[in-house]
Amino acid sequence: MAKFKGFIQITRPVNVLVCALSVFSGGLLAEKPFERLCDFFPSLEIGLDSWAARLLCAAVSASLILAAGNVFNDVCDLDTDRINTPHRPLPAKILTRTDAVVFAALLAFIGLLLAVPLGVTETVIALSCVVILFFYDLTLKRVPLAGNFAVAFLGGLAFIYGGIAGFSPLQSIVPALFAFLFHLGRELVKDVADISGDSLSGIRTAATAWGAKTALVLSGIVFAVLAVFVLLPAVVLWFGRGYLAIIAIGVWPVLIYVVVSSLSNPSQDNLQRLARLLKLDMPIGIIAVLAGFQGW
Repeated sequence: MAKFKGFIQITRPVNVLVCALSVFSGGLLAEKPFERLCDFFPSLEIGLDSWAARLLCAAVSASLILAAGNVFNDVCDLDTDRINTPHRPLPAKILTRTDAVVFAALLAFIGLLLAVPLGVTETVIALSCVVILFFYDLTLKRVPLAGNFAVAFLGGLAFIYGGIAGFSPLQSIVPALFAFLFHLGRELVKDVADISGDSLSGIRTAATAWGAKTALVLSGIVFAVLAVFVLLPAVVLWFGRGYLAIIAIGVWPVLIYVVVSSLSNPSQDNLQRLARLLKLDMPIGIIAVLAGFQGW
């Protein structure tokens, strides 16, 4: 039972669920998303070529590929995780490195296999994501900002992946841009949270290369840009007051709090807490975008 829980934990299930939600949301934007959501199960009965079946397949595919990347990441980061996150399955010796490598390969293979029925474009994107995650785990995350941009790019690409599957690729660009900035800011906060283990392991991140304060200031700038960008759809009257209300209540206060708290208290415990808070806030941003496309 402990090993089974270890296999679940090492995938980062919350991250995987957020990924699935992002992909799924990106595919709902071809029409008013909440109305399209009501048609989801009836559309599944049409067959494997229906938008609903394609979207479900894309969400599972992307989630498994992300899970594979998370597992392989822990394989590559075992030494630093012994310091930063000793409770994870590998440093806690719940799983072995061999267990994790085989599990990551299996997840990636199934994820790629599910992308094939979606067409050439989706298959190429899925394969590209596997390659990016592989190089991220091996090298990119050890290059200041390169790893941050890679994760942010993949976070935004999830919406476009879903948009292509659900026949709404152009509409998915808007949430993809928001997600890119959100993930970029969060990754910089995580860099500082992991600075102790990364420094001892000789890993160069924005935090270890340029200092914790510089990384947190960069994160604050990214979040400030994001705060302005999420306002634009309401300013040009593309999205309505409902969208703006959700942003004002559920997104802006979190961004402001994270920036102020991270700069005033850059301790590892506080920054890890803020990173978790940002993760929990992601679905609220997704709901805001869906409400905006709904016309609220």
